[in-house]
Amino acid sequence: MLASVKSFFIAFAVAILIFGLIGYLFMPQIKSLADGFFTPGIEEPEDTEAVQYVAPDVPDPQKGIISSGAVFPDHKSFTMLLIGSDYQPDVFSDYRVSVQNTADIEQLSTHQRHYKADVVMVVRYNAETGVIMLSAIPTNLMVSASGIQMELCDVLERKNASYFTELVSGIIGINIDYYICCRISLFKDIVNRLGGVKYDVPVDMYYVDEEERIVAEGASRDPIPLVINDEPVLDSEGNPVMIPAGKAFTINLSKGIQTLNGEQASWVLRYNVYAHGFVGRRETINTFFRAFFESALKEDNHAALSAVFSLISSSDAAESNMTPSDFEDFAKTILSYSRYEKSTVVFPCTITGTGEDERATFSRNSTYTAYEKYKNR
Repeated sequence: MLASVKSFFIAFAVAILIFGLIGYLFMPQIKSLADGFFTPGIEEPEDTEAVQYVAPDVPDPQKGIISSGAVFPDHKSFTMLLIGSDYQPDVFSDYRVSVQNTADIEQLSTHQRHYKADVVMVVRYNAETGVIMLSAIPTNLMVSASGIQMELCDVLERKNASYFTELVSGIIGINIDYYICCRISLFKDIVNRLGGVKYDVPVDMYYVDEEERIVAEGASRDPIPLVINDEPVLDSEGNPVMIPAGKAFTINLSKGIQTLNGEQASWVLRYNVYAHGFVGRRETINTFFRAFFESALKEDNHAALSAVFSLISSSDAAESNMTPSDFEDFAKTILSYSRYEKSTVVFPCTITGTGEDERATFSRNSTYTAYEKYKNR
């Protein structure tokens, strides 16, 4: 029995030694055959030297970036916010306190005219992608400013243009480099200086507001009682609501293609009697500015636009952080408007209510997603 066991172990040891030698001598060839069987067509590289990774040309997200990989490598990207203010102290006389003084704002009664942002437009030149993005922001958008819920249009009155710009920047998730806040009176002047704007007015625009009284030249500015349906309107304390003498504010513009002067252009932007409320007005604002930029932002208009920016920087009817020097720095980009692809972003929001009770609300995530691709990468 012991002899049999001894013979088994001796034979086992010899077999291990023989197969070990075979494996040592022939394993490289076996491995090569196996690799070819399981991974056909793949060969080990002869040169095993590491290949250095070269990062792609990624533009700086800050304003003024010039990238060699850009569609317009000699242009500078930037984002601007255009704010149209309805403050017209030289036209409407029912401002009974100075809205320029923050302390006076709380004294405004309900029948007195408030200072609002009537038009809000984001314009983004992206030299990297060769795309200009335009987007009208709802002025009736519900926002929180210093912890207080209010419509976006009211933020301008309670804060200032700089704060307003930062707020819009946070809403859309894009850094806004420059802003121009312009009153209607100066906007009219700018349009006239640039020769008007050819525009296809989308609907017949007719609107009369008896409460918005325009004081005609030489007319009395003494207040008169506001009467609706033969009944005097009283304020919260039972006192008659007073409006100044003058004529009712009127918009009267026919549908169709025409060249608008400054006054008519302001009517287009102020008109708000659409079947679908802000949706209709948003489309008008977007199409109007596209038409205005097409006619104004041209290389042969350089001198006229330089004069406009000088006017903006010196006028009490405007506020901007873009100086005439800044304009010249970005002029090559700005005046190449026609060479860029145009893209309009519809601000994603939910509209509730109608007429004066219409309000817009938004989701921050949905808004960021809508504007994400227009940022610099």
